[in-house]
Amino acid sequence: MQQYNIHFVHEVDSTNRYLKDLLRTQNLVSPFAVFAGKQTAGRGQREKTWESEPFANMLCSFLVKNVGTVSDLSKLNNAAVLAVVQALQGLGIKNIQVKWPNDVYINDLKIAGILIENTFSNGVIINAIVGIGLNVNQLNFNGIEATSIRRELHNKTEVTDIMHSVYDAFYHFLIQSSSILLLGVNEVLYKKNENVTFATKDRSEVYTVRAIMANGNLKVSQNGNSLEIEHHITKWIK
Repeated sequence: MQQYNIHFVHEVDSTNRYLKDLLRTQNLVSPFAVFAGKQTAGRGQREKTWESEPFANMLCSFLVKNVGTVSDLSKLNNAAVLAVVQALQGLGIKNIQVKWPNDVYINDLKIAGILIENTFSNGVIINAIVGIGLNVNQLNFNGIEATSIRRELHNKTEVTDIMHSVYDAFYHFLIQSSSILLLGVNEVLYKKNENVTFATKDRSEVYTVRAIMANGNLKVSQNGNSLEIEHHITKWIK
């Protein structure tokens, strides 16, 4: 039987923050994860909140030790999104895609998001905390374009079973090569070869999505020219 190193908590402000606090007081080793039934201040990218119905979804953060340098960060993200994809595929769910930089979609509806936070020392990543929020049994999203496993399968799923599937897949993918993971995410890239509007601070541009690159940037094209865009300064509009 698979052994899991998972710390279960009833309620936290955010699993990422909770795991960071644990790291300050305990000598944790990876693999290790925090799983919460309820988050009161869940976060997504760009300081957005992650709204989740209590005790209905998978809210967890995974610890990765001694990641490497900044150039290795995209591997973490790719491992996380592919872990979610594999878990969903294992349930028989179809049309799963990875939306750059760190979301998982089904039929144009968001089902999961990733938030990675790192601790650096002399340019080396000592600890990485990989937060994953995955909609499991929630049905009502208050007008947000989202879905859940229950919506897709039309029946309830045990959240801890999903947690175990994602845990297994995530730590398995971390020992794979970066090139294999990159190939995997590009095979299921959302809006690949389609036109998408992206916005920077001062303008919007329409680009054709081509591929996620090894450095985590997105390769796009416009008027026959290829270029790459960074998610820290570019926002996906539609």
